[in-house]
Amino acid sequence: MLPKLVIHNSISLDGSTTGFEANLEIHYKILSSYLPDAMIVGSNTAKTGTQFFCEKIPAEEESDFQKPEIQSDDPRAYWLIADSKGILEGLMHVFRRSEYSKDVIVLVSEKTPEPYINYLKERNYEFIRTGADRVNVRHALEIANERYGFKLVVSDSGGVLNSILIEQGLVEEISLIITPEITGRKGTNLFRSLEKSGIQLELLRDEIVEKKYVHLVYRVLKE
Repeated sequence: MLPKLVIHNSISLDGSTTGFEANLEIHYKILSSYLPDAMIVGSNTAKTGTQFFCEKIPAEEESDFQKPEIQSDDPRAYWLIADSKGILEGLMHVFRRSEYSKDVIVLVSEKTPEPYINYLKERNYEFIRTGADRVNVRHALEIANERYGFKLVVSDSGGVLNSILIEQGLVEEISLIITPEITGRKGTNLFRSLEKSGIQLELLRDEIVEKKYVHLVYRVLKE
């Protein structure tokens, strides 16, 4: 069974995810209000995001090779990071140390380099291996539901992964925080790699946040 999937993102008025300074406090406050079991993130977004966690990548320590002890009342979400090419090798401990994450579960494919798989095993990271060349996201989410009991997953990622999630009909809701700024040519469209058109949405909620931002929530209507 598939968990419920919500796309959550902060964008400019003209639909860009870059070229402006998002209010991360509001972004994560609204995201955490969903109480997700897990957040799904693409590897490129995760790699870019390391700059928000640390100015310089710290050296690994002995504790980074062990799973963290998780209390039953820990409200934080797991992070599902899709990384079929293994570009986060040497960086995974940054996410494991994050105050926003219980721990990391990595989504990989059959063609993921074996040295990267060994890197994950040596550090006791859980991983889901599915898909021939790229991660089969649908199957990975089904496994996450069966193996870990994830009922609600929120995507906190960029345009590529979010476009894949919509293309495959996996998204039930889209949550957008509109920042009152226009990025123009330097912007990067949220759904820039989406080839499917005519996707219909139903507005569920609209809210003004701190007299500056607008939070919109849409239901994705199934065909």
